[in-house]
Amino acid sequence: MATVKARCATSSCDVSQTVTGSNTAWNRFQLREELVQVLFPDLSAAQRELVMGARNGYGYYCASCWDKMFPSEDEE
Repeated sequence: MATVKARCATSSCDVSQTVTGSNTAWNRFQLREELVQVLFPDLSAAQRELVMGARNGYGYYCASCWDKMFPSEDEE
């Protein structure tokens, strides 16, 4: 199993999360052979964002920071 760990990309947050998946899927994703939702169908959308951020090196935004940066239209 491959373990992907990423830290929230905002400077004020210290949240880190880990996702596990198959080595084959991770390697194929790194080589850009298939879309993340195809290779990791059992992960939630938020977990797939973490996988994409880890591959691209830009990190990801945890749920709390995401909600602060992109409030839903109901909250505006």
